[in-house]
Amino acid sequence: MMHSASSVIAESTNPNDLLPKPRTIEQTGIPSRLLESLLLKHLSQAIDLDVPHLSLSMALPGNLIDILAQKLKAEALVEVRSDLRIDKGIRYALTKKGMLFSQHELQRDGYLGPTPIPLSLYKKIVTSQSLNKESVTPKSLKEGLSDLILPEKLVGQLGPALNSGRAIFIYGLPGTGKTYVSRRLVRMFNSNVYIPHSVCIGHQILQVYDPIIHEKVSSTPASSAQSLRLDSGHDERLLLCKRPEVVVGGELTDKMFEVSYDIAHKINRAPLQMKANNGIFLIDDLGRQRVSVDTILNRWIVPLEEKIDYLAMASGEHFDIPFEQVLVFSSNIHPAKLADDAFLRRIGYKIEFEPISISDYQYLWQQQGLFHDLSIPSESLKHVIDTLHKNHNIPLLPCYPRDLVTMCRNQIDFFQLEKHITPSLIDSVWSSYFVDRAEHDVLGGTHG
Repeated sequence: MMHSASSVIAESTNPNDLLPKPRTIEQTGIPSRLLESLLLKHLSQAIDLDVPHLSLSMALPGNLIDILAQKLKAEALVEVRSDLRIDKGIRYALTKKGMLFSQHELQRDGYLGPTPIPLSLYKKIVTSQSLNKESVTPKSLKEGLSDLILPEKLVGQLGPALNSGRAIFIYGLPGTGKTYVSRRLVRMFNSNVYIPHSVCIGHQILQVYDPIIHEKVSSTPASSAQSLRLDSGHDERLLLCKRPEVVVGGELTDKMFEVSYDIAHKINRAPLQMKANNGIFLIDDLGRQRVSVDTILNRWIVPLEEKIDYLAMASGEHFDIPFEQVLVFSSNIHPAKLADDAFLRRIGYKIEFEPISISDYQYLWQQQGLFHDLSIPSESLKHVIDTLHKNHNIPLLPCYPRDLVTMCRNQIDFFQLEKHITPSLIDSVWSSYFVDRAEHDVLGGTHG
């Protein structure tokens, strides 16, 4: 029995079983005229091309390339070029009519890449690869964040939050490690996912794959001969990648949440949350963006509630996609000051990052000392904690050991001092690192 592109995906992790190559034009799920247009655009980039080259460029089996090319040949848009070398196959080229038509198509839609998959298939793939199908354990969480010091309280909050699949709001003082931890949460999920090069929306192409965001998993590339076989490998319109991680901060604007149209290249590009599907979407430093917090938060009310996101192409055509990702907000501002109760209810977990314990703080100092090949006597650590932190009422944040030890190393290298950190050296860098708020007020900073 033949299976269409919209068939239910098998519950297998084997690429050959997960999504077989389309065997007919109908099984691609893409309108034949769009496929023909894409073939013409690829042919316009060279004098002539053979089937293996076109098969690789369009990510379609060679027999489908032949079917499309023969149809275009019958319409006098494509011609067959002879090749005197016996070992070479058929080569196709554009006629003058085909060249004019391809230029018209490029002006209409500048996408020039592998064949898209249909929207219906994209939805099934994203749903089948949901993060909810993996479970984070205390062991895997600690191993994934082994380079960090995580209090047991934090472990007990982060793990269930990730397993829930719901949005997470991380907040706390600057320097408590919010961003550092958030950017490593994707490590907790070891499975890879399939990302399409592009998706067909009606008769338009929406580019999804982004090499800056999606990291391809290395594998042995299929030979040209293999790519022509109908029963070899998985649908090459999909790339096997690590679970994506999208991170945005102060540069975020509301336009990044919608389909964008690249006027220069005439290409429709997927919004950030679509690129983040099956992974993690981190909105860092919430409250510092050029767009209002209300605008950012209100954008997620429906997706968080329904697990569906509603989008529109630049042409106005509306469509919906699954919202299958862990949405993480990180801010130095308390969530109660940023969002109302109705929105906070939709965020399952609000996790506060707090100052660390004295023992953990001392451990970080020693670790940084080893990293910089510096010795840190116990009296120096005692001076830092009992004198400097207490007298200045400064909390023990995990960022301080890294910064202060690095500054001590700078002083030692510049003045060619012995490689150990003394109380006097710490006093010197302390005054350069921390700003005296009282002095700032005296100088009139509050009125400036």
